[in-house]
Amino acid sequence: MAYGIGAAASRLARLVKGGAEGQGRTRLALVVQLENPETLCASLGPALFDRMIDKLTLRLATELRLIPQSRAPGAAEIRGVLADPRGMESPDLILHLQQICQTGIDLPEIRIAPAVNAVIISEGGTRHELCALYARGAAALRSRDPLGASGRVMFVEMPGIPMHESQHDTPTLVDNLRLNFQPQLCCDTGEVTALRVATFIDHPERGRLALAELQSRLDPRTLTEITRAALRQALTALRGWDRLGMRVPFVSMQIPDRELAESDIADAIIWELDRQDLAPDRLELEVSDPIGRMGGRLPVSETLQRLAAHGCRIALGNFGSGSAGLADLRQFGIRRVRIGREFIAECDRREDQQHMILAVVALAEHLRLTTLADGVDTAEEYAFLAQIGFNAVQGRAVAPLLDAGGIDAFLIEYNQSLPVPFDTRRGL
Repeated sequence: MAYGIGAAASRLARLVKGGAEGQGRTRLALVVQLENPETLCASLGPALFDRMIDKLTLRLATELRLIPQSRAPGAAEIRGVLADPRGMESPDLILHLQQICQTGIDLPEIRIAPAVNAVIISEGGTRHELCALYARGAAALRSRDPLGASGRVMFVEMPGIPMHESQHDTPTLVDNLRLNFQPQLCCDTGEVTALRVATFIDHPERGRLALAELQSRLDPRTLTEITRAALRQALTALRGWDRLGMRVPFVSMQIPDRELAESDIADAIIWELDRQDLAPDRLELEVSDPIGRMGGRLPVSETLQRLAAHGCRIALGNFGSGSAGLADLRQFGIRRVRIGREFIAECDRREDQQHMILAVVALAEHLRLTTLADGVDTAEEYAFLAQIGFNAVQGRAVAPLLDAGGIDAFLIEYNQSLPVPFDTRRGL
């Protein structure tokens, strides 16, 4: 282990040889986990990421006399045993550990303060294997409210439940799942071309939170449950509008990279479409650039290619502001691109915005991609975007985010406001 951590561990091991083991003291183990490790590793690079973990481990070894367990490169979890367990249950030590977790780490040309959570595990009056202590600590960290504050330190015993934090306090996130929909209008006909799905969690303390902002803090199992429940609810709503005779060509939703990397996600999507008796092209999956950043390019690519081959629509978000190459557009069968607010804002009167938008739209047309303008806030922006050739728009100038009941009312009122098609009028 780099940066002297191995030497520190050996020195501490010699100090406590014959101590806790020989004298029958209660051992205390420590498990420290970083939040958003994939994002941090992608931002810093593997070398700096490992250096950051090593520096944190060295500080724990130096200040808390932690005997660290060996760590695989890239691992975002630190495990070890506290060499001198006496007084480790005192508030002072808990505060010291919390201070370490919340203090920034100096790296070459950068200082970073990662979100860190920790748990101290006491084996109580019964002897346990170290692996059992570590597993208990990892379970305690998983049981914490994923939407709660970072930098938490817990104390747990074997057996038992976390002190100061109970699993009953953790909200059932799937039960608190809420979907909103935002209409997208065709710039040529004015008809509704699709509904964008926005996924939220109603947290009992923090209110309504967007899944896009929370997904990096959710463990894989929770993210899978939420994503698939959202997919099921969105397709159920689409099927309901079909039964009511309301024309909604398709729904568009974002599925996190981490979930697209799951080996069974394509099967789950295809099965849900079949269960709802919906054609594959009734669902559009929007991916973010760079594709596969959080889940790994290869597994995400395999999922997207399979879904595209099955007939699902694939869209690219924030087109023009990322690094997606032309090969990506072909490889993933992308049909549509979403152009975000950074290009749309004040486009009706800002010449610099107009030049940028025209260039992006021209590229999309050359590649035979349909275009969606996102974040259209004013009628003037809407008119300009329709004039220069956008296929569809969404934003406050069209309609706000609405729940399923609000969409029912919107579709009824909006469809009645559209002019009757010419052929229908002629036959009257």
